[in-house]
Amino acid sequence: MTRVAVPSRHRIAVVLLLVLPVLLSGFATDHARAGAARNRDRMLQLLNQVRADEGRRPLELDAELSRYALRHSRAMAEAGSLFHSTDLAARLKGREWTIGGENVGDGPSLEGLLDAFMGSAPHRKNVLRRGFDHAGVGVVKSDGSLWVTVIFYG
Repeated sequence: MTRVAVPSRHRIAVVLLLVLPVLLSGFATDHARAGAARNRDRMLQLLNQVRADEGRRPLELDAELSRYALRHSRAMAEAGSLFHSTDLAARLKGREWTIGGENVGDGPSLEGLLDAFMGSAPHRKNVLRRGFDHAGVGVVKSDGSLWVTVIFYG
């Protein structure tokens, strides 16, 4: 058996080629998470701005429910269609609530989605309902579109 000596600089290059994709995938995942958090926070800010303009109290972010909303938005993006949660009451279990609602949408911008919500009577009612004081918000960017799930409760 013949053994070939590999110069150390080549071994380093091989190791880098094997490790670099793993490192970059972690970076991409972290970047996507940061983008989703920024979009979530911006959507909540937009909702609260409209609520303030109409004399409503701001919605408080429910971080746990937002994780579910993010998964729901991701599922809609993967399916390429909008659909509501079928188990909203189960998602609100363990929280203090008497009323809940959900808005879902997709579009090119968060501002455009808010405009669409405000242009639809049932969605507008959810955004402005006085009984709502918390929200879970999930936003996923996919193929240039933003997929949004907002779960309201109070």
